[in-house]
Amino acid sequence: MTKNEYAEKHAEAMDAGAKIHAGAGIISLVMGGLMYAYAWALPIFAGLMVLSTVSAIVISWKTDAWVPGHWLAMLPVIGILIGYFVAPWGFTLAYVCLWIAFIHFVIRGIQKTREGKAAA
Repeated sequence: MTKNEYAEKHAEAMDAGAKIHAGAGIISLVMGGLMYAYAWALPIFAGLMVLSTVSAIVISWKTDAWVPGHWLAMLPVIGILIGYFVAPWGFTLAYVCLWIAFIHFVIRGIQKTREGKAAA
């Protein structure tokens, strides 16, 4: 497989997986906020968090892009498990971790944009 073919395969894997991951993450931010007011939002939030985690694992596995931060990204699912099996505060832990991850990715996006402009 040539370098160009590998890059195309890598991009295809990222496209579908990234859309699923990003969509589930953004909707989870909304559902997480709604779970405090509406009981029906909690299982949707939990399900989307699991979907987002699975898609992150698949993306990382297919693209061979494991970094230590990916393990920290699993904290929201640990919060969901705590929420269902140990204590209700686990759902809040998951929601807070999700916001931390979201803010982190926004900051990284801004940094990448600035790096690109500085290089140009």
